[in-house]
Amino acid sequence: MFLVLVAGGAVWVGLSALTVKDELEASRPLLSTVKDKVLAGEATSAQGDAEKLQEHVERAREAVSGPAWAIGEMVPVIGENLVAVRTITNSVSDVVDNAVVPAVQLGDKLSPEVFKPVNGAVDLAAIQSVMPVLDSAGTALTGAKESVSAIKTDTLIGPVKNAVIEINNLVGEVEPAIAGAKSLAPVLPALLGADGARNYLLVFENSAEARPLGGIAGAQILVTADQGRVAISQETSGRDFDFESEDFANSKVPATARQLFLTPFGLQSQNNTLTPRVAVAADLTRSMWGNQRGVTPDTVIFIDPTALSYVLSATGPIALPDGNQLTSENAIDLLLNGVYQMFPEDPDAQDAYFSAAAGLTFNSVMNGNVDIPSFVQAVARGGAERRVVANSTDQSVQTLIEQAGLQGRLPTGTEAAHEVGIYISDYQGSKMDYYLRTAMEVGQATCTDGARKIRVNIIATNVLDPAAVGDTSDFITGGSGNGFRIPRGDLRIFTYVYAPPGATVASITGSTSQEESLVGVDDEYPVARGVLQAGPGETQTVTIDIDVSALPEKEIQTLVAPLIVQPEVAPLSFTC
Repeated sequence: MFLVLVAGGAVWVGLSALTVKDELEASRPLLSTVKDKVLAGEATSAQGDAEKLQEHVERAREAVSGPAWAIGEMVPVIGENLVAVRTITNSVSDVVDNAVVPAVQLGDKLSPEVFKPVNGAVDLAAIQSVMPVLDSAGTALTGAKESVSAIKTDTLIGPVKNAVIEINNLVGEVEPAIAGAKSLAPVLPALLGADGARNYLLVFENSAEARPLGGIAGAQILVTADQGRVAISQETSGRDFDFESEDFANSKVPATARQLFLTPFGLQSQNNTLTPRVAVAADLTRSMWGNQRGVTPDTVIFIDPTALSYVLSATGPIALPDGNQLTSENAIDLLLNGVYQMFPEDPDAQDAYFSAAAGLTFNSVMNGNVDIPSFVQAVARGGAERRVVANSTDQSVQTLIEQAGLQGRLPTGTEAAHEVGIYISDYQGSKMDYYLRTAMEVGQATCTDGARKIRVNIIATNVLDPAAVGDTSDFITGGSGNGFRIPRGDLRIFTYVYAPPGATVASITGSTSQEESLVGVDDEYPVARGVLQAGPGETQTVTIDIDVSALPEKEIQTLVAPLIVQPEVAPLSFTC
C-alpha cells in the first residue's frame, strides 16, 4: 500500500511539474509583453494579456501548492529542482498579482511619462495617483528579485536552470526602475515645491582644468521648484564671485587642507572643488552664494561634462545660439576645448557659451524633450562614476541623494582590502588637462627590512602635438603669462594619493622635480602631493611609497577621481 502511495505521489508530482512547465512557458511571453506596454505608457492595451497571464500563473501556483509537491522537495537532487520551480512560480505570481494587474488597471497613467515635465512643470497630482501602485509593485518586484536571485543553479537541471536565469533577467530589467520610482514618488512632490519653494544649485565643472572633485567650478545655475513648476532663477559663473576673506576660509576649511590644496582653497568659488569631499565643496559653495548672491541653496549638485554628455543622450541634440549642435558625441570636445579656440581672448564669451549650453540642456529636460528612462540611466551612470555628486542640508533630500548613489565617496577600506585614492589637480591655471592621459600602477610588497609598502606610480602623458602648440589658444596653454613661467604647451598637475588611515607616506619621487611635493593630511587620511610637468608629446611619472606595516595585511584596491579619459589601474610588482 505504501509503495502504491509513493508511486501515486511521484506520478502526481510529475504531472504537476508538466503543468507548471506549460503554464510558466505560456506566461513568460505575456509577462514580457505586458512589461513593454506598461513601460511604454500603453497599459490599457495590455488588459487582455494581463488576464491571460493571471490565469496561467494561478494554475501554476495551484500545481506547486499540494502536499505531494512538498514531500517531493525533500527528495535529494529532484527536491532542489522542485524548490526552484516553486520559488519561481510564487515569485511570478506575486509580481502578477501585486505589480502587473494593479499597473494595468491603472491604465496609461502608469509609465515613465508621469515623471516627465511638460512646459516646465511636473504634474504632482498624477504622481500622487500612481503612488499606491508603485509601492505594491516595487515591493513585489524587489521580493521576486531577492527570491529568484538567491536560487543556486549549480545542481539544477537544464530547463529549470534556464527558467531561473530567464525570470531573473526579466525581473532585473524592471525592478531597479520601479524600486527607484517607489522611493522617489513619495518625496517628489515636496522636492518640487508642493509645500513651498525649493532651491537647487547646479554647478557645472570644467574638467579641462582638473580638480580632485572633478573640475574647476564653472557655470552655476540656481533652479527654483514651486508647486511642480521648475525654472532657472539665477545664472552666474564661478569667475563672477569675489574672493572671500581669510576669516571665512579659515572658518570653513582646516589649515591642513588649505596647505594641502593651496591657499585659494576656501577663498575662491572656482576652487571649491579642490577637495574630493562633496560635503565640503557644497558647504563652501552654498555659503558663498549666501554671502554674495542673497540666497543659500539647501542642495548643491556638481556635474562634469562627461555626465552632461550622458544626459544629452536622453535629450537629443541641443541647438546652441551660434548655430552649433551640442550632442552627446561632441559635448566634451566642444565644451572643454573648442570654446577656447572660438573665443581665445574673451572669457566673458566663454562663460556665456557654457551658461547657454547648461541652461538650454536644463530647459530641454524641463520642457519634456527627454526620454525619462534614458535620463534616469544617465544620472545613475554619472553617479556611479562620481561625475554627478550632490549634498543637501535637507536630510530628506540627502537621504534620497544617498539612495541614488550621488553622494560621492572617499577611499574606504573593507575587511579584505585597503583602498588608495588617486586625484589630479591642474597646477598652472590652464585648460591643458584636455590633453592629459594617465596610467596608474599600484602594488604591494614586503621589503627586505620586513616593512610592507604600497607603491603607486602615476604616469602622465601630454598628447598635444608639438606642431600644434602655436595654433592652440593661450587660454588653453596658460600662455606662460600666469606667473608660473611654464612653457607654452606644457601641462603641470598636482597628484594627490590618499593613503589608508594609519599608514605613513614614506617617499615621493619622480621624473619631474618634486620641490613642491608635500606630505600632508586630510582629516584621517595621510596624503602625498606630487608634481608632474610634461611637454607636448612627453610622459612623466611620479612614484609614491606608502608604509602600511602598522596595518593588518590586506589586498589593495584603488579609487581614481573622474577624469576626461579614465585610466586603467594596472597591478605593479616591485622590490624595496
